[in-house]
Amino acid sequence: MRRTYAANATIAGEYHTKSSILIMIAGWAAFAKTLPNGSRLIVDFALPREIAVIEFAGKAGDTVTALSDVIAIELAGPVRTCSARYPQSICEAILRAEADRYSRVAEHLASVSRRGAVERTAHFLLELACRSHRSATSYPARFECPLTQGELADALGLSAVHVSRVLKTLRQTALASFRYGVVELHDLPGLIKTAGFDRSYISS
Repeated sequence: MRRTYAANATIAGEYHTKSSILIMIAGWAAFAKTLPNGSRLIVDFALPREIAVIEFAGKAGDTVTALSDVIAIELAGPVRTCSARYPQSICEAILRAEADRYSRVAEHLASVSRRGAVERTAHFLLELACRSHRSATSYPARFECPLTQGELADALGLSAVHVSRVLKTLRQTALASFRYGVVELHDLPGLIKTAGFDRSYISS
């Protein structure tokens, strides 16, 4: 079934029961955990041409929110029953999407807990470049990124002020820039070295 979600709409909320698979056509969505003090950590994103698996069992967890206007094809879950309802190729793509998300979340955990601010920001921008470009070997010189500075801060585990300083550092060192919804990779080898980036955890 084709679904549309306006920007900032909740696709699936904490404590809700929802089991579905979203095949993203347009727009970005975020999986985020909100703490009692109101602060938020974005755990993962769903980008166009990706599959987002939502398995919420009515317990505490994350919330899925549309960051921009989202268009998606929604398939009924749960994943464990997909083989009885969908073609093998679709089931394989769904299982691969789950494995990919696990790998991304592991990298994000490493970033917020062990990587420095500049390193983790560079790493995150390179990940988004790979995912938006959908190539196994090349990187785009630039790509559109609808994230606000606040959303970027929530994804990186930094304050918005700190993110602003880091982006300024990347810009002044001619590594990368993020302005007006566009990320530009000015010095790809330098950015990869700064981030210690290994793209093998990202599927093309």
